[in-house]
Amino acid sequence: MAEKSQFSPSWYRVADLTPRLRAHVEIHRRQFRGDIWYVLEDAASNRFHRFSPAAYTVIAQMDGKRPMREIWKAAARKLGHDLPTQDEVIQLLSQLHQADALDSGAPPDITELAERARSQRRRELMQRVQNPMAIRIPLLDPDRFLDATFPLVRPLISWLGLVLWLGLVGWALVATAQHWPLLTENLTDRVLSAQNIALILLSYPVIKGIHELGHGYAVKRWGGEVHEMGIMFLVFMPVPYVEASAAAAFRSKWQRAFVAGAGIMVEVTLAAIALAVWLNVEPGLVRTIAFNTMLIAGVSTVLFNGNPLLRFDGYYVLADLLEVPNLGNRSNKHLLHLIQRYGFGLRASRSPATARGERFWFVLYGLAALAYRLFIMTVIVVFVATHFFVVGVLLAIWSATLMLVWPVLKGAWFVLTSPRLDRVRGRAMGVTLGALGAIGAALALIPLPHATLAQGVLWIPDHAVVHAQGTGTVVEIIAPPNSQVAPGDPLLRLEDPLIRAEIGVVDARIAELRLTLAAVEIADRVEAARMRERLGQAERGRARLAERQEGLALRSTAQGVFVLPDADDLPGRFIRQGQPLGYVVEGGTPVIRTLVSDRDIDLVRHRTRDVQVRFADRLDDILPAQLRAQTPAATRHLVSPVLSDQGGGPFALDPAGESPLQALQTVFQIDVALDQPLDRTLIGGRAHVRFDLGAEPLGYRLWRSTRQIFLRTFRV
Repeated sequence: MAEKSQFSPSWYRVADLTPRLRAHVEIHRRQFRGDIWYVLEDAASNRFHRFSPAAYTVIAQMDGKRPMREIWKAAARKLGHDLPTQDEVIQLLSQLHQADALDSGAPPDITELAERARSQRRRELMQRVQNPMAIRIPLLDPDRFLDATFPLVRPLISWLGLVLWLGLVGWALVATAQHWPLLTENLTDRVLSAQNIALILLSYPVIKGIHELGHGYAVKRWGGEVHEMGIMFLVFMPVPYVEASAAAAFRSKWQRAFVAGAGIMVEVTLAAIALAVWLNVEPGLVRTIAFNTMLIAGVSTVLFNGNPLLRFDGYYVLADLLEVPNLGNRSNKHLLHLIQRYGFGLRASRSPATARGERFWFVLYGLAALAYRLFIMTVIVVFVATHFFVVGVLLAIWSATLMLVWPVLKGAWFVLTSPRLDRVRGRAMGVTLGALGAIGAALALIPLPHATLAQGVLWIPDHAVVHAQGTGTVVEIIAPPNSQVAPGDPLLRLEDPLIRAEIGVVDARIAELRLTLAAVEIADRVEAARMRERLGQAERGRARLAERQEGLALRSTAQGVFVLPDADDLPGRFIRQGQPLGYVVEGGTPVIRTLVSDRDIDLVRHRTRDVQVRFADRLDDILPAQLRAQTPAATRHLVSPVLSDQGGGPFALDPAGESPLQALQTVFQIDVALDQPLDRTLIGGRAHVRFDLGAEPLGYRLWRSTRQIFLRTFRV
């Protein structure tokens, strides 16, 4: 391949120019991954541009006096073989001119300046159109406010502040672990109630406003300026923001990373303080606000702000710590380079990587961020469409166009028309069509194993469950565990000291009434009649107490084996009325009562080829099973608490349900029979059931899932 020429036929157009940098432009020397770079800061627009040392050698000589021909010759003497070509210098001048950082020495072209301003406004408008769920509206300049209030927060942005913050966060982590069951108890009901959602909507902008002030104060800590603050509509939710790009001029990567992560640190602090409040106040409005603050500041930090795969705080922290500027855009360019260089065979393609190790991060981050953005965009679109159908559909169309259709069209246009591919266009078209065909064939023609997973319980009939008929303490286990029992056989005996005491009191009262009746029966018939009535009431009360005492002796209602879990711990235990204590298991095949969601029921009914069961307590054991019975009608009743989300199951409970086990979604009941006897101690335990549905191409599954989402969410 021929060497590139140092000369350009267009050089004469710029050779006599005497350019210089504008007064609002500063250049900073920076080090990225061991290499020296120069960052140009435009204070007027808060934009930054990075240049190589060779380009800086040319830029540094632009003093408004020397023409470009002399600057290039001087650079040639200094750089030798590293000298930029004349074409590269022309491109550098164009880049500086477009950034409005260059004064060429020629009289200003008013028409060009106006056109440049219009182009800038069009670019800003297109950025808003391309991301309709994160529209920014600048409102004010907060710099004076931050300067005036910075002395109040300066002690916190110090080594002492960092130590205090680490201590607070450490305590919060320990306290969260200790109170985790209490924090997550009935979480869905607490969060999704109408009153709580209103409080979340009011609290969210306030918390995010404090978050953004954290960025502003962090910039002030190292002498930066913050001249823009406004509102960003994030998924139509108004959220404050500050423009903290001045941090890009800071010399230390740790300073830049601190500015990027300051908002995360502020939110974590708010969450820790809210946890302390929540643990120490009585239930009420203050405690609810504290819980919502923990939810917003904690969860949003983990899923969004702290997630480097999204262009929020975590992304900038990662880019600064890795010393890979503009990580997202350069990752996309590197992926395109790999396609052009190794797929299309375009040898002229160059990677944007300029330092060791960047290529690895470009591939890893580019693929991960693309997949996560598609996922989170889908979730947001479905969420918005669930509440605002028309808006959601329009948003889905627009998002699909920007993230899928438009890139595909641009790529096709590039393959068909780009002059860069003139020598390799045939290969490029063949690779493109081949890749699309291979993907299509893989989705539509290659069958892959397909299965549906569900949860159930080892089930027995309700009449086989031994319930406590009263409240009391277990004093005797009459029937030995795992013994054969018949209907009416005694199993357990409970004792309630209060009932025994009440019987003693009633017996004494009955004796007193009988003596009184004997004394007045002859002398006063009216009084005797009244005594007989009172005596009858007392005897009937005594009979009811005897019946309650008799109910404390539990008897079998079925023929079978008496199963008593935790038999060794039962004596002396206090039992409440209705509490299940054991089972009387009849002979027969063990049955797993399984609940299948409405999206999978049709496949399970018509395409099941094999069934396998694993119990939660014995996941290593795979038990063969077969379909036994199906309930044709849908239900919202769960057969056991262990299948609810509160019991660790997959189904959320309806807080407004008529029964405590009413689910939010409809389910179908499938009975699965095991092919072998089973340990009876697993009765009522969770079972994971796998329905083997054979093999099916992935494309059909994706289409079916998409169709089900529309049917379930939008009823279309």
